Amino acid sequence: MNLPLITTPTFTDTIPSTKKKVEFRPFLVKEEKILLMAMEGGENDEIITAIEQVFDACIKTKNFDIKKLSSFDFEYLMLKIRGKSVGEIIELNFRHEEDDCGHVNTVNFNIDDVKVQFDENHSNKIMINDDVGVVMKYPTVHSVQELDIEDESIENVIKVFAKSVDYVFDQENTYSDYSMDEMVKFIEDLNQSHFEKMGDFFKTMPKLRHDILFKCEKCGKDVFTEVEGLQSFFI
Repeated sequence: MNLPLITTPTFTDTIPSTKKKVEFRPFLVKEEKILLMAMEGGENDEIITAIEQVFDACIKTKNFDIKKLSSFDFEYLMLKIRGKSVGEIIELNFRHEEDDCGHVNTVNFNIDDVKVQFDENHSNKIMINDDVGVVMKYPTVHSVQELDIEDESIENVIKVFAKSVDYVFDQENTYSDYSMDEMVKFIEDLNQSHFEKMGDFFKTMPKLRHDILFKCEKCGKDVFTEVEGLQSFFI
């Protein structure tokens, strides 16, 4: 006699940057095993690969390309799938460093309260002059791995900017068929004001972040902290 089939529910959420709906199911034990093994290894590329495997199994929306997700959309969707799989309540530990307290507090909060935060001054459209502008594209988790964003040398910053341009436009045309060398030359010819505007795109880029206010269990003082990035929610 065959064992009974277990029905798995499906859920719908909205991708923060595109506002498009996505349907998914919770991950199962076999998929959680993949995640846990990757998290134990601690290597970012292994974690990303594991999450992509979970997405492939859990996302039910047809023709959904996970490799095109921005890094913050990727983090948001994984957090939501995690919530529907093992529970919406997350328990994290925070050490109160102020006033030499040092107490480690256990804080619970709901995944559904965690949002991608958008800076009101953020824009992916940068005008070079009255006629010419560029539209930037958000990095994916793979491009974040490839681009050494922490390297602030001018050569690397120009390379990061060049790889993050979606297209250039003027009043009559859009330009997307260009070589990397051509885009590097284009950026090198910008003045400092325009160059800083491209930097502001990254500084104000949407982030998966949650503000937490709690009372220290030892000293009784209010403590404010921020949790940012997917792995912070899996500690």
